[in-house]
Amino acid sequence: MESENRRKYYRAKIVLPIQWEVLGDEEKALVQEGKGASLLKRGSLPSPIDEYLAQAEPGSEAKRLYRCLQLINNKLNFVIERLVNGSSEARSPGDAIEISGSGLKFITDESLSPGSLLRMNLLLPESFHFEMELLAEVVRVDREGDRYLVASDIVAIDEDYRDAIIQAVFKKQRQEIRNERNTGGGEGS
Repeated sequence: MESENRRKYYRAKIVLPIQWEVLGDEEKALVQEGKGASLLKRGSLPSPIDEYLAQAEPGSEAKRLYRCLQLINNKLNFVIERLVNGSSEARSPGDAIEISGSGLKFITDESLSPGSLLRMNLLLPESFHFEMELLAEVVRVDREGDRYLVASDIVAIDEDYRDAIIQAVFKKQRQEIRNERNTGGGEGS
């Protein structure tokens, strides 16, 4: 009998920049009470672009234009926030190397303990959201030379962000399948 795939979401090997910080005791308590989503910052007021996008006819030229404007707006907001706030936040850098809708693996210079809860900022350049914030729990830490490979489960995330991650994973899988077809069938040409 074949073993069942235990994963809820497909995963892909994608290198993405991340920043993370370990949550404090009060924040951990909120996560344990099931209120982790309250720790995520998400704009409470939609931008005018979001409102126009919601009203645009699906598949129309206006919808595509508003999507492009939304992406530019999100990237500008990211740059402005970094310029205004600087690097005052104590966040540790790393690289996500594998991601799915339910978790991610990342490499870091800092040792973490399994069970630690992290607030993470993930940059997904091809997404309309661009920068995503999520909460993750460390499930495994493996030492690799002088660095650490950390496996974590997502415990709180905006569902739009999860959908963007899933779309990025599927896009990566489609690219890999195309590459395999092109290289596998093109040896004799």
